[in-house]
Amino acid sequence: FSSLSIGSLNIIERKMRSASQLLLRGFILFFIGMLFTFVLNILQNRRTSNYYKTTNSGPLLSSWWLPLICGSGSAFVGLIYPCLKNKGDHSDLNCQEWSHVLRCVAMFVGINEACTKVDFPSNTQLSVSLGVLSIGLWWYCDRTKIGFGMGVIVAALATLLTQMLVYHRVCVYTEREFLYVRSWLPCVVFSGGITVANIGKQLALNDFSDGTNKSHAE
Repeated sequence: FSSLSIGSLNIIERKMRSASQLLLRGFILFFIGMLFTFVLNILQNRRTSNYYKTTNSGPLLSSWWLPLICGSGSAFVGLIYPCLKNKGDHSDLNCQEWSHVLRCVAMFVGINEACTKVDFPSNTQLSVSLGVLSIGLWWYCDRTKIGFGMGVIVAALATLLTQMLVYHRVCVYTEREFLYVRSWLPCVVFSGGITVANIGKQLALNDFSDGTNKSHAE
């Protein structure tokens, strides 16, 4: 009876530890999503102040609820991606380190910098260029069908949501501004989804390693 009680307590303790690690990962990913939104807002504000001669970054990026949505989406992507990717098998992640994740983040910021600083002759060229850079980020940082599919789904949902907000006049753009936003939004969201997925994968790997070490110690 004593050994059974100790075993039950150990199971409960492991479940509570897993739940706390999951909540912590979710909070970190939520904060990262909000941080990416603020960075994008600053870069786009710099772009619009130079290109459209206004200090406003636009009704979408200046909305107070956008960081909350992006943070929630970041937490969802970062938490569900390791489950879809590994299905409990973490052996293929042992070679990945935080330096690889930081390079992925640097590439994502670089794509945003290219979007805001480089003057493209047309929105089509902007979309094609950012698309190539985004696929390059996926190829360098992920190279999985699951990651590519998740990035495409997230980008499509973000584009559809923006289209609905503009259609219902929640966000009001001029035609020129909206064509510009629609040209960079899918690619930036796609690369952001890949970046967040890699961060979530690395956080999950660290939790798995800690849990394994503690299990061996017990």
